[in-house]
Amino acid sequence: MSQEVRIREIEWLSKDAEEALVYLTDGVNECAAFCQPCEKEPGGIIQQPLLAFGAQGIKICDGEVESIQRIGKTFGHVICARVVDADLEILKVGAILLELDTSLPGGIGTNCVVRCICRRIDLFV
Repeated sequence: MSQEVRIREIEWLSKDAEEALVYLTDGVNECAAFCQPCEKEPGGIIQQPLLAFGAQGIKICDGEVESIQRIGKTFGHVICARVVDADLEILKVGAILLELDTSLPGGIGTNCVVRCICRRIDLFV
């Protein structure tokens, strides 16, 4: 059974520009994604994967628990996730799917658990 990722809350950055920080959850894990134009509603189910911009420091972290944590009030997140598709650079934390905007380093393949920092997560319309 696959879990759905839902919108928990929307924090408007600019209503005029339709820019928002959208808080997403699968019931266990949570992240904050930038969305523009944001036409979403709290409680809505989102399309995945999300896009993780500026991923850096990607390394294998076997033994760590899958997690995603926002870095303070920034758009950045520390991610520890399982690679579910190495060719498409898709990571998974719980039910949250993230597509990296950069290639995985050599030696990292499907089913590896990796840790990285991304500058921003985007939710597309």
